[in-house]
Amino acid sequence: MSQKPHPISADNDRRGLRCWHEWQIEGHEKRIVLCVETELEMRPGEPGFDPLALEALVLDANEMMRSCPSPIDSVRIVPARRYG
Repeated sequence: MSQKPHPISADNDRRGLRCWHEWQIEGHEKRIVLCVETELEMRPGEPGFDPLALEALVLDANEMMRSCPSPIDSVRIVPARRYG
């Protein structure tokens, strides 16, 4: 189950395209995961990889996690889907 994706910030920051919550269920335990989609290259050594930009995205995502009214247990950063 997940909520409808929404922009990561009001100014539509290029580093984070969309974010949403997912539930991770193991037995009777439920964890809420904040998923952040990005177009940033996340593989070190690949063309376009920028460790400072990726670290800034991680900091932004952690700030979103802390400021969310509902408790979030972890953050998952995923590559943007390519359509077409």
